[in-house]
Amino acid sequence: WKAPALNNIFYRFDEEEVKFILVYGRPFSPMSPWGVAGGGPMNDQQIDTLISYLHSIQIPRENCGVGEDDPQSCPSGNLPADIQGDIDTRAWQLVDDGTYGSYGEALFNLDLGSGAYSCARCHTPGWSWGDPGVTGQGAFGWNLTGGKAASAFPDEADMISFIKNGSNYGAKYGIQGQGSGRMPGFGAMLTDEQIEAVVDYVRGL
Repeated sequence: WKAPALNNIFYRFDEEEVKFILVYGRPFSPMSPWGVAGGGPMNDQQIDTLISYLHSIQIPRENCGVGEDDPQSCPSGNLPADIQGDIDTRAWQLVDDGTYGSYGEALFNLDLGSGAYSCARCHTPGWSWGDPGVTGQGAFGWNLTGGKAASAFPDEADMISFIKNGSNYGAKYGIQGQGSGRMPGFGAMLTDEQIEAVVDYVRGL
């Protein structure tokens, strides 16, 4: 099982979402619940201590805004350019060696950080344990094949915004989606060009 990198988890999720994952786990995976409410051994104080530790190991962000003094948590910052470059290099390598047919497909399936930067980790069955099924057919994340993404987001710009920001609990997205908080935001990790390439690929599934 490929456990995702944790030194970028707050690039993808906010603190409440991370707390939910820790407390209740991921039922379909080896990620056990750790909070008492989820049947695990840790009380709220212990979970909060763990969250504080996770904050301390985050990759420092670049381009933080005025008054945002902590590069490990500044809301307007983004992944350092050298790591974004690593993502770009790896994606094109996977295209050049014939593993994937397009830049967007390579990004969707990116293996860096054990899938922390990819979509397939949640949207392709079996991807996380090395036995992927049909790409984008749905696992923890919903099925994207058969034009479902384009149907849910007739306006491509709305889909780009959704992928950048992720879902907010209870908030509407697309035509008739309602956020659960499970969809991470990728806007602080991937460049606009990378997100647009992923969207172009997904809308063609």
